[in-house]
Amino acid sequence: MAQFFISLPNNRQGNVRTGVQRVAKKSFLQALFPGKNANKEEKQAYIVEVTPMYDIQEYRLLKTKDGRWLDAGDDKWLREGEGTINIDIKNAIDEYEQKKRV
Repeated sequence: MAQFFISLPNNRQGNVRTGVQRVAKKSFLQALFPGKNANKEEKQAYIVEVTPMYDIQEYRLLKTKDGRWLDAGDDKWLREGEGTINIDIKNAIDEYEQKKRV
């Protein structure tokens, strides 16, 4: 698990905690025969606490291994607000990760 801070528009700051979320996907056959291992899908999970608070204080975002952000309907764990703040948070996280790689 890692932690870093991002700057957001309108003098807001985000405290980002990140880690790997493992989700076991079971097929119908695996439900019938539980002895077999389930396919495990890993996603990068981000919990962002925004201060000062706008509409919600804690945002939960998920990114796939190939770098695609998941939308609100893709996973019930997600907690997102307005579209503009979501885009700002995702862009700030992407920028931070790009700087970290260089």
